[in-house]
Amino acid sequence: MQNSTLDLRPQLLKRLHPYMLGIVLIALLAVLAPLSYENPDKMAYVLLLLLLFAMLLASMLVLHMGLYAVSASLTVAVTFFGTWGSFLINSQMLFCDFFPLVYVTGSIMISSLFLPLAATLAVIAAHSLLLILVVLNTPILQTQNWPSFFIFILFVSMISTIANQLIKTQMKQLQESSIRDHLTGLFNRRYFEETLKNKLKRVQDSKTSVGIILLDVDHFKHFNDTFGHDAGDAVLTELANLMIRHFDITVSVCRYGGDEFAILLSMTQKEELVLLAQALVKKVRNLSVMHKGKSLGNMTISCGCAMYNNSIETIEQFIKRADQALYQAKERGRDQVGGY
Repeated sequence: MQNSTLDLRPQLLKRLHPYMLGIVLIALLAVLAPLSYENPDKMAYVLLLLLLFAMLLASMLVLHMGLYAVSASLTVAVTFFGTWGSFLINSQMLFCDFFPLVYVTGSIMISSLFLPLAATLAVIAAHSLLLILVVLNTPILQTQNWPSFFIFILFVSMISTIANQLIKTQMKQLQESSIRDHLTGLFNRRYFEETLKNKLKRVQDSKTSVGIILLDVDHFKHFNDTFGHDAGDAVLTELANLMIRHFDITVSVCRYGGDEFAILLSMTQKEELVLLAQALVKKVRNLSVMHKGKSLGNMTISCGCAMYNNSIETIEQFIKRADQALYQAKERGRDQVGGY
């Protein structure tokens, strides 16, 4: 199985971040409660609010800049400082009002959703350690109901840790589903385009270049018309399996659409790319496809090769050159490689 590199966690954060901020803002409004009655610490609460709102604004700003992990970390920091900042202002506030519980829950849950498990465990450990230190160093709090607060942290921590693992599993499955072709198991067109874009960004600083092979099955319509669409699917699946065996794991083999496939490689010479394509054409020529115990006969493919010229062309032009090479191979009689 080929390795996949796309990460959907940033996309999840981008979708859920507005709701996440809404929940945190509701919690922030709870900090205003002490300002509604005579309180000698009003100014301290105002300064805390200003700090937390500034951090939230920074979180939204870096989110729009594409710094998703930084944005999530800042949001967790808001909830963290909301809890312990309130305590520094009024030590009994930690156990008397509900909003510190909201902050603790928020920081742990947000961390479990959008940050690695290690970050979530660090947040849990920090909350627990600070609670222990606070109680040990504040005699008046030892008479309060602090064990319930500690149990609450442990309960939320347990749920969040389990949720983190479930989310990680679901994200992996969603990620695979979004970049895989369900019929062949190969990467899909979306993955090809994203990976090509990333490779071309790095090629400027590398001595290697990027090559692509576009190919399709010759007379594929014949298989569908003669043997049925199930047989046509079997042809595509057999071809996909052969290509996985033919190329090593560093090569991205993708189903581009219909009976067309795209292969993305890193190499230095076009001759090497052409030789790989010619070897693939030869292997496919000798492949006999069976479907439901019946032979579908042999198939052939046509390939178009292109090496990226980073000084003069766009990605679209690069792909178009490979497509034109594929067209040339078909014009010359199919079952061959074009583009050299």
